[in-house]
Amino acid sequence: MEIEFKYKIPDSELAERIFSDPDIIAITDDDSEETIDLHAIYFDTDDRRLSREGITFRTRKEGSSYIATIKWNGSSENGLYVREEINVPLPDITKFKIPDYGVFSQSPMYDTLQDVIGTRELKKRVEVKVTRRQIRIDTGKSICEISYDNGIVINGSSQGTISEMEVELYSGSREDMEEFGETLSEKYGLEPENRSKFKQGIELED
Repeated sequence: MEIEFKYKIPDSELAERIFSDPDIIAITDDDSEETIDLHAIYFDTDDRRLSREGITFRTRKEGSSYIATIKWNGSSENGLYVREEINVPLPDITKFKIPDYGVFSQSPMYDTLQDVIGTRELKKRVEVKVTRRQIRIDTGKSICEISYDNGIVINGSSQGTISEMEVELYSGSREDMEEFGETLSEKYGLEPENRSKFKQGIELED
């Protein structure tokens, strides 16, 4: 399960202030800071079967790795996302742009994907290209990742900007993670982002 806060970040200067906060530095794991390029493609059928069933299917290049992801049963309120999630490494990088839900054949969601997609072709709907800066923090009660994504979202000929920060729970107390996120939000006046990157891309069609 994925549990995370997502916040709008107006500019990279605010992100830098947060990463440089002495209170955050004090609980950041040594050598955990990393900057990577992410390139994600979101797919659906022509008749939007996945979206209608509340399922998101994404492939993503993360540095030199390729990952396929499905998310479902999602909710978001005040920037807090709770979603079921399965990630599978892609053994064949051709499946990055030519998706195959068969990569989830060993997961409990495979039968559902078969029922929803069937023989329909999966086509690209939204593309996201961001640079992610991330650190891992340990409060003593929870381990979380703080990340800042800065880049673009593309839908056909339309393009928008992505600038957001996430606080994702890795392990430990969800209550502690939520308390940390709320404290961070209040300290820096962060506005919740209740739209996933996929949703932001879909809105470019309007």
